[in-house]
Amino acid sequence: MSEAFLLITLNKKTDFHLNTRLANFLSIALHPLLMPTILFLLLLFIAPTPLGAESLETLMKLAVVGFVFIYTFALPAYFVYLLKRWGMISSLKLENLKDRRLPYFVTALIYTALGYFLYSKNSMLFPCGFILWSIAAVILCVGIISLWWQISAHAAGVGGMIGALAGILVQFGEHSLFFPLLFLIILAGYVISARLALNAHTPAQVGAGFLLGLGLSLASIYVLF
Repeated sequence: MSEAFLLITLNKKTDFHLNTRLANFLSIALHPLLMPTILFLLLLFIAPTPLGAESLETLMKLAVVGFVFIYTFALPAYFVYLLKRWGMISSLKLENLKDRRLPYFVTALIYTALGYFLYSKNSMLFPCGFILWSIAAVILCVGIISLWWQISAHAAGVGGMIGALAGILVQFGEHSLFFPLLFLIILAGYVISARLALNAHTPAQVGAGFLLGLGLSLASIYVLF
């Protein structure tokens, strides 16, 4: 009897650790800083027309994605690393409100500057600049709310991607985005579940984050495009 109980307990612990590892993997693989790169990959290679990129060759599209990756992920991530090294934050995961504030505001500033750079370089890049500004607005709002409440940046990011794809699909009739959008909606459920499984946020915090990202992205698409 005791051996059977021990076996059941071990199985439960194994399942828990597997679920925890999966939740951690999803949280890292779909980190908010990676979502702009994912979004631009989808738009440039599946629906390039709204971005004015239908005439770009594959190599040039990859260059744009690489440029976005460097300035929306690598640069902000390195800044967070420096903050941790200098002792200004306690964790790279930004798990408490005090750690989150400066990284979010600086990241929003970087995204805004990148959007302006693209906007000012060429009229063909206007839509890319607009999208980056809408992402910067989401990050800025997350940063402001994080002054007193730990809203979910993961949920805001995935909600923003869904809002951007849905808005472009409807606004421009880009039906090729339907299945990527459907897949992203399913993936959003896993990401939100992962954040809850890790006790990183409450249901209210992930729900508010998702609605914030979704609402701001949809509004940006309809106002700016």
